[in-house]
Amino acid sequence: MKHGKMILGELHADIPVIQGGMGVGISLSGLAGAVAAAGGIGIISTAQIGFREPDFDRDPIACNLRTIGKEIEKARQTARGGIVGVNIMVATQRYEDYVRAAVLAGTDCIISGAGLPLDLPGVVAE
Repeated sequence: MKHGKMILGELHADIPVIQGGMGVGISLSGLAGAVAAAGGIGIISTAQIGFREPDFDRDPIACNLRTIGKEIEKARQTARGGIVGVNIMVATQRYEDYVRAAVLAGTDCIISGAGLPLDLPGVVAE
C-alpha cells in the first residue's frame, strides 16, 4: 500500500495513522509510545488518567493533572522521536487545566471532542 507522510506543523508522521485516545486506562503511554515509535501519532487519553494514583479517591482531578505529564514523558521514552499527543474531552471538569498541563508537559498535539473546543486556541496560546 502506498501512503504519504502526515504533516502536523513541523512534525511528520511516516505512517498516516492517528491512534485514538480510548477511555480510561486503554490509551496510555505504552500504546501511544509504541504507535509513535512505529511512525504513527500516539494519543494518550486523559480520561481519569490518574486512576492508579494512591490518592485518586480523595482528589481525582489533582491526580489526573499530575499524571498527564508523567504519561507524556513515559511515552516519549519509547516513541523514538515520534509524535505523542493527548485526547482531552471538552466535557471534562476543568478542561482548561488539563490543556495547560498537557502543553506544559510538551505534548505535540491535542485532540478535543465531546463538545466544541472553542477556548482551546486561547488556552494553548497562554
